[in-house]
Amino acid sequence: MGLFSKIKESVAGTDAGSIQNARIGRGVIMGAQVTGNSITTGGIEQHVCLFQVEVALDDTAPYQATCRQRLPVWQLSQIQPGQTMVAVRVDAADPSRVAIDWETPPPSVRMAQGAGNGSAAEILATGLPCRVIIQQFQPLNMTNPAGVPMFAFALTVMPAGGQPYMIQVGNPVPNEAMPFLFPGSQLPAKVAANEPNGVVIDWAAAARGQ
Repeated sequence: MGLFSKIKESVAGTDAGSIQNARIGRGVIMGAQVTGNSITTGGIEQHVCLFQVEVALDDTAPYQATCRQRLPVWQLSQIQPGQTMVAVRVDAADPSRVAIDWETPPPSVRMAQGAGNGSAAEILATGLPCRVIIQQFQPLNMTNPAGVPMFAFALTVMPAGGQPYMIQVGNPVPNEAMPFLFPGSQLPAKVAANEPNGVVIDWAAAARGQ
């Protein structure tokens, strides 16, 4: 990218279409700050904002990036840090150069092999039995390496002989497990012996009525 392009981006922000040879990924906006610069186009005043984004690409560990982009103030007020998901365009030659693509729905991306606190299969095979209560859940627009959709959960974990505790965790959810997804659902699960946040819901056991 040339010097004048860099100067333009530092003042007016990055346009998603300006990133050539881009990889399309899913972003979660973690923070947004108005910089003080504003531009009026088509009679609409847009403020240049600095966004902190968690970027996820196929088969790549998520990472943090920042980008400057223009956005109307009314639209900025709709962003919920840590929850708002967007499509992002990532420069294939420079992954730190990222732009939010407001016109494209957030895509589903495939997690890197081995991401997270141990694999779900490993925890189900070797973990300690427990029960969980679903408090909240939402799709992550991601799949695990096997292509199973990932969901974010807020769970109350009830270990055998231990005190209940709350966690937030991502778990794969196969299509046949969808009937079990509702707040208050109590389900069998396994927890990693040395990692209390490594909890995986045992959907197969739930289907057997355990």
